[in-house]
Amino acid sequence: MGELEFLNSRTGSAELIGYNDDILVNILVLLPGNSLLRFRNVSKQWFSLISSPYFSRCLNQSLIFPSAIFLRMRNKPKYHFLSLYKNPVRRPTVRSFTFIDDSAGIRLLQSCNGLLLCCSNNRIGEYDRTYYIYNPTTNQYTILPKPGNRTPNPNTVFGVTLAFDPSKSVHYKVVFVRSSETTSHLYRLEIYSSEAHLWSFSSDIPKVKNFGQGGYCCGAVHWIMNNSRSLLRFDVHLERFQGIPLPNIQDDWDQQPKCRYFGECGGYMHLILTSCKHSTRQFDAYEMKNDFSGWFAKYQVDLNALISTYPEMTRSHSHPLDWDYHAFRVLAIVVGEESKQGLSPSSFIVLHIPGKAITYSFKDNFHITP
Repeated sequence: MGELEFLNSRTGSAELIGYNDDILVNILVLLPGNSLLRFRNVSKQWFSLISSPYFSRCLNQSLIFPSAIFLRMRNKPKYHFLSLYKNPVRRPTVRSFTFIDDSAGIRLLQSCNGLLLCCSNNRIGEYDRTYYIYNPTTNQYTILPKPGNRTPNPNTVFGVTLAFDPSKSVHYKVVFVRSSETTSHLYRLEIYSSEAHLWSFSSDIPKVKNFGQGGYCCGAVHWIMNNSRSLLRFDVHLERFQGIPLPNIQDDWDQQPKCRYFGECGGYMHLILTSCKHSTRQFDAYEMKNDFSGWFAKYQVDLNALISTYPEMTRSHSHPLDWDYHAFRVLAIVVGEESKQGLSPSSFIVLHIPGKAITYSFKDNFHITP
C-alpha cells in the first residue's frame, strides 16, 4: 500500500467515525467532564451530540467511579476540586459554579449520578433560596419551581436530597424535608417530579439525626435516625417508609456510635461507625444488603501504618474520657467494577487528614497518593 493510498484509507476511516453518532458516543463517554466541555466547541454536530439527553443517559450509564470530589471552602461559595479520574486525589484546584449569574454565588448541596443539586448562596432566608439541577457535562441547568401552596410564612427547610437513576429513567425527583404545619415535633416531605413537573406531599415523619445528610441509593432516600441505631428508608416511587437497623457496635461506655461516613457509590450504600470505647485505628466499612434488611462488613480498615506516617492525625489535646484520638474525615468510598466478585483492586477510600487528602486501598491496606 502506497503512502497516498494509506492516507486516503486513514482519512476515510476518520470520516466514517466523524459522521457516525453511535461510534462518537462510544468514544466520548470515556472522556472526563473537562474534556467534554471543551469538545463541545469542535463543531455544531459535537455540540448537539454532547448536549443531548441521549448522550447524558449513555454517559451516566457508563460511569463506574465518581469523577471528582468537591470540598467547600470555609465561608465562601468556592470549592476545592479533587479529581478522582485515573490518578486519584491530585493537587486540588479551586472552582466556582458560574452556570448562572448570581451575585451571592452558587452552593453545591449534593451530587447524584452525574447531576448536581445546587442552590443560591443568599443568607436572607431558606424561603428565598433558588434551587437548581445542574449537569456539569453539558453545562445545562434547570430551576426548580416553587411549591404552589407556599404560605406567607413558609416552613423551614431541614434537608434536600436529589434522587436520580439514569439506568431507570431520564427523570429525577427532589425530596425536601420541611417542618410540619401540624406540630413542631414532626416533619413532612415535599417531592418535586421532573417528569410530571409537579409537587407532591407526604405524611408527617419523625425527626432523624441530620436531614441534610440524606443519601439516595436503589430507588430510595436514606437518613440515619436520631438515636443512631436505625436507618429510615423512603422509597421515592412508592412513597413508603422502611426502618433498617444499623450494625451493632459494642461499647462498654454505653454511648452512641459515631457515624464517620454514610454514602453511595456504584449502586451500593456504605456506612462507617466507630465507637467511643474502641480505637478508631481499626474499623469496618459496612455495605447494605441487597434486600435492605441490614448490613454486612464489606471492608476492613487498619490505619496504624497511616497514623505512623502522619503523626499529626493523633489529637494532642483529647479529653481523658474521649477515645476518639485520631483526626480524619471519610470523604468517599469508591467501589471498583468487580465489587460483586470480591475486593476490586480499584476499590479505595478517600480520607481527609490535617492538611491533605489521601487514598486508602482496601486491597493493599494502605496506599497514599499525594
